Amino acid sequence: MMPSTAHDLAPADRTPEHPDAVEATGAALRAMLQTMASPVVVVTVTLAGETRGATIGSFASVSLDPPLVSFNVTHGTQLHAALDASDGFTVHLLADDQGDVATHFARPDLTAAEQAAGARLATVPGLAVRLDGTLGTLACTVDARIRAGDHSVMIGRVDALVAGRDAGPLLYYRRTYRGVGGEV
Repeated sequence: MMPSTAHDLAPADRTPEHPDAVEATGAALRAMLQTMASPVVVVTVTLAGETRGATIGSFASVSLDPPLVSFNVTHGTQLHAALDASDGFTVHLLADDQGDVATHFARPDLTAAEQAAGARLATVPGLAVRLDGTLGTLACTVDARIRAGDHSVMIGRVDALVAGRDAGPLLYYRRTYRGVGGEV
């Protein structure tokens, strides 16, 4: 007999023996995921001489062969529109002292001029732009765009790497920017 509702498809461990299980709403998921640190990057796209960028907390490595990375971007944002119109993007790996850069690019609806004015952008051969002071920069070609709920998952093929400085990474944890603690 086939299950008839989504509730019938619930995991086996969501039973009376696990009374702490709660409904998986967006708010519950956000609260749960705030208990995990996420890397912080800025993704930029340059179109017609204007650079758009946004702070991203969903960056991940996907594959080493071929070299692929991914991140999620909200539908309806300026970055989403720019990514839809572009074949490539740049990922800037932020250092633990670049919380101000992350905060700047996290502000929605900045004009391209406002974004550029508040960031330390430099033109680098092989890249449209590079943020100063990062751990490194990845020049990527769009490999796939996957619609997923209110976001799109962007997968990029890494075409070029520019090494940055040696520092700790910027992390997002419990709604604040942090660095890495000591080794455990």
